[in-house]
Amino acid sequence: MTGAGGPGPEDSSAPSRRIGPYEQSLRESRERLEAAEREHARRRRRTRVIAAVATLAVVAGVGYGAFRYVGLREVPTALPTTAAQPTSCADPVKVRVSVAPAIAPAVAAAAESLAGRPDGPCAAYTIDSEEPFSVAGSLGGAGRPDAWITDSSVWVGRANAVSGSTVTPGEPFASSAVLVAMKDETASGLGSRLRWADLLGGPVPMRIPDPNRSAIARIALGVASTSLPDARLRTLAAASAPTGTGGVSLAGIATADRSVGAVVSQAQLVAWNAAHPDEELAAVGPSEGAPALEYSLVSLTKDPTKTGAVTALEHYLTSADVRKVLQDSGFRTADGNPKDPSPLYGEIRVDGEAEGASITKAAGLWNAAARKTQALLAVDVSGSMLERTDKGTRLAIVQKSTARAVAAVSPTTIASLWIYSLHVGSRADDYRQLTDYGGLGVSKSLGALDDAVARLDTYVGGGSGLYDTIAAAYDRARSAWRPGYANTLIVVADGPNEDDYGLTLELLKKRLAAAKDPARPVRVVVLGIGGRADEAAMRQVVAITGGQYVSTRTVEDLQPALTTALGG
Repeated sequence: MTGAGGPGPEDSSAPSRRIGPYEQSLRESRERLEAAEREHARRRRRTRVIAAVATLAVVAGVGYGAFRYVGLREVPTALPTTAAQPTSCADPVKVRVSVAPAIAPAVAAAAESLAGRPDGPCAAYTIDSEEPFSVAGSLGGAGRPDAWITDSSVWVGRANAVSGSTVTPGEPFASSAVLVAMKDETASGLGSRLRWADLLGGPVPMRIPDPNRSAIARIALGVASTSLPDARLRTLAAASAPTGTGGVSLAGIATADRSVGAVVSQAQLVAWNAAHPDEELAAVGPSEGAPALEYSLVSLTKDPTKTGAVTALEHYLTSADVRKVLQDSGFRTADGNPKDPSPLYGEIRVDGEAEGASITKAAGLWNAAARKTQALLAVDVSGSMLERTDKGTRLAIVQKSTARAVAAVSPTTIASLWIYSLHVGSRADDYRQLTDYGGLGVSKSLGALDDAVARLDTYVGGGSGLYDTIAAAYDRARSAWRPGYANTLIVVADGPNEDDYGLTLELLKKRLAAAKDPARPVRVVVLGIGGRADEAAMRQVVAITGGQYVSTRTVEDLQPALTTALGG
């Protein structure tokens, strides 16, 4: 698909076809460039007016949904806060769908529309925006949803390897091209050097997700590595891998003080520009093109009352109304492609295969340069975890958050799982090891940890033997210390220490101070969930090891905090 950089000159001599920005820079005079800039400013003002109209419509009572068109296009950019309730019945079955973040708002809008149909299924759909890599690594236990929408078949293979089951995706119902986003003024200076090798190894720093965790990065690095010399590819990995995560933030690109770009999907860029008309970013389409992300639904439920609802949603995602919303949101569908972003430098082409030896090589170089973490994770299973919230017990929320967080981090991470309460160990200790240290890039190790998290409810009860657990877990983490890794003890605490016969706070602090070895450092990180932990005591404990105390406002806030503690 060929694109262009925006409207051409407005005088009568302007060519009838759309001209790319680089060609314009050669043809246009200063007067025409100024005219183009005035046109660009006019478009921005028009977009702000449209956004204001949309806001007024919402304030006036127009509910969330995919089909309240503003002007000629509608781009859902957020998720509803509640499940889509059907009008066809009073007692719907609850269906939870984990959806790749870029397409989650459009799927949520479709679910809302489907629920509003008088012939719709008797189902209340909850749409969770979750990275496919993380979902794929946590389907065996507490994190398993009823359905899953992924952006690449590679994650289905990961899911089957980790869970030991066989899940099969449906036919892709949408796709999105992979491109580069950056500020307009940065993109306009690229000239004709628009190959992947130029962009990823060129003068503009590029933010690239971890190819182990991002289908976008796998595609971009896979294409670039066919033309990038190994030395330049190694340099690129060395610069990007130490800070690489499962995705990139376009907010960081739009607000950066210097020239910087990011590898993203067309849909991500469209959503950003729709939600941030004053901080729009330009698209750069590499000349070789690239394979597209492909979105398909995987049914995971074995409940016959939910199977029909999942099937109904899958079919509705291919309807004409939903295809229109998907195209407006930057996705390709069976009956058409989205409009080119504007401004666009180069052209958007979908071409090639998504997997191959080049990706394996790029991922290997990335892993060699990535920062590495070895973590002992100790999770509170005391009786307070049985308290119910509107989203289930505190333990159930912790189980899902832990499963997702562990599955979301780099496969170079090594982790062990402990639990603690009072006398939960085989010798009446306050702690118990459920899994020994194992690499999270190894399907067997990750599957065992996911299974252990799913069984936490079999141990819950009693008080919290927090201090004895920290002392014992610190000794274990120190004895297993691994060079070249950030060695960490992570404690998830739902409350204060409640063991009156174990270590006191002062004795724990003395134990840690005596055990600390500057040559083999182990940081203690305590995550207090829901504001119940003894923050003052925990800050004294973590300070001894140069660690950190993090207080989460709610139980639901645990997942991002835990992901960060595990190395991101």
